[in-house]
Amino acid sequence: MEGPLPFLTALGLVLLLELGDKTQLVTVSLASRHPWRPVFLGATAGLLLATAIGVVVGALLASALTAWLVAVKVGGGILFIALGVWTYVRREVEKEVPKGRGVFGTAFTLNFVAEIGDKSQIAVIVLVASTAAPVSVFAGAGLALTMLVGVSIVLGVGLARILKKEWIPRVTSALFIVAGVLLIAEAVLGG
Repeated sequence: MEGPLPFLTALGLVLLLELGDKTQLVTVSLASRHPWRPVFLGATAGLLLATAIGVVVGALLASALTAWLVAVKVGGGILFIALGVWTYVRREVEKEVPKGRGVFGTAFTLNFVAEIGDKSQIAVIVLVASTAAPVSVFAGAGLALTMLVGVSIVLGVGLARILKKEWIPRVTSALFIVAGVLLIAEAVLGG
């Protein structure tokens, strides 16, 4: 029977591991340029799917994904850097913000890719494998990630309010580039 300890452990551990992480930087960047609802829903859905995958992997004690982690992280890092450069080179502030699925899909994909093989997903795998409490671990990690997305949304919306319009693409492109570099460094350095 699952108790509160796996839930609380996952909640606390994931909160600590994800503060200032690349997924948070990406969500802050998206929230500074797009409506917060689809960013919140997309980022949360992407992170929860990655967490669910971690729970399944932990429950099955599968290690087949390990061989692909470096490639996924490097590919995700290159994607983030390319988005950052594209945002900077484009330099024009969007006149029409994509609605609905466009923003949702972007937030979902970027957060999902960034979370695959991330330290918090590995923590979820280890917690599930060691506690045999997949529901509690998923609930704790999911709550932590949802809380962090909320904080990221608030930061992104606040950033958009204090920055001049012409600075938003520069700052968001820098956030994407930093997130990409962190993702590649994590893959290459094995951290």
